[in-house]
Amino acid sequence: MSFLSAIAVISLVVTFPVLLSLRKTGVPGISNFCTACGLSALSAGTCLTSAIAPMWLPAVVGSTLMIAAGLKTLDGFREFLGQKPLGLGSLVTTLAGAVLVLAIFSFGIDSPAARASFSAALGGLIYSLTGVTIMRHWSKERAIVPYMIFCCVAAFAVTALHIMRVIADTADFAEPHLWMTALMAARLLIVPLFFLGVILMLHGWMIASLRHMIAHDDLTGALSRRAFMTKFERMFATAARSNRQTAFMLLDLDRFKQINDLHGHAGGDAALAHFTGIVRETLGGHGIFGRLGGEEFGIGLAGIGRLEAAAIAEAICAAVRTTPARTVKETNIALTVSIGIAMADPGNTLAEVMVQADMALYEAKAMGRDRLSIASSLQAPPAASARALAGAAAQMRAAATIANAPTQPLANTG
Repeated sequence: MSFLSAIAVISLVVTFPVLLSLRKTGVPGISNFCTACGLSALSAGTCLTSAIAPMWLPAVVGSTLMIAAGLKTLDGFREFLGQKPLGLGSLVTTLAGAVLVLAIFSFGIDSPAARASFSAALGGLIYSLTGVTIMRHWSKERAIVPYMIFCCVAAFAVTALHIMRVIADTADFAEPHLWMTALMAARLLIVPLFFLGVILMLHGWMIASLRHMIAHDDLTGALSRRAFMTKFERMFATAARSNRQTAFMLLDLDRFKQINDLHGHAGGDAALAHFTGIVRETLGGHGIFGRLGGEEFGIGLAGIGRLEAAAIAEAICAAVRTTPARTVKETNIALTVSIGIAMADPGNTLAEVMVQADMALYEAKAMGRDRLSIASSLQAPPAASARALAGAAAQMRAAATIANAPTQPLANTG
């Protein structure tokens, strides 16, 4: 048994600095997991002192450390899964009660079987709560699901070992000492494996968080340009194979330079963050939405027609128009957006669709902003001249209807 205890202690001692190195990463629950690993190492270490220390030391101190480690593990998983921690009061009360009962069975009644049964029952309860916590508040991040399954199974395995220990203490086995030794050995070896699963789960969380940071814009939370283009290419290819249309919208906040000039870059940032929130709410989880650069955003929607795309774009324009942004100084910022829409029919290329949307956006700007424009189904001209041609055509149409209107100042462009 001393040999197995030494293996468990060494494994936990090696695991502890690995967990400790993750504290600076901001992983939820890492402090609790570090404490639990350290307490587990100390608990396993008390078994090594059984030959030279009084009998109550591994029984009382070791069991108390084991229960404390289980409570910190449970708290770590609750924090990691976004739940309210148990609280210092609950931890102290549980530990104080456990120490009192263990002391009574050690120095008052002197019943080793009752003492072992109590510590096993309480330890099993704590680890079962850990397993139930994982099952109830399961993380949806695919990168950590296998490791969470491993931790959940390990938690219930520890629970089963504790329950078998209680049964072995109360039942009449032919070789009770052999059963006790086997159960103790299994518990000593499975706890390091449990913390290995915790480390893998935390590393998976870090990788998933890093991927999310790379794929999303820091300020707005929208997809980054690269991530949006990658997803839109997949959407475009899938729709083409199924002979469905794909809508691409190019959105640009109107007069954004003026917003920055009047309210500073902090006001501009507030406007962008507010705008993305409105667009997400209007889309209701449909399609993909990304920031392509500056105040320019893109939306990809598969399986919708021209009228449906126009209705969504009009809803976005109306929502942005009627919901001003607010700065940190509680100043309202009126916003409007211009949207260019291009429909990708089977046979079109992605480059053609994006150039057509770019032309439509410039046309919406030239026609007065705060509106949408749908690109024609004609083949798009070369990208270098697309905006110039679209702008010229739009301005000629506008001039025919508002010939007497004054020329807009340069500050109103954008």
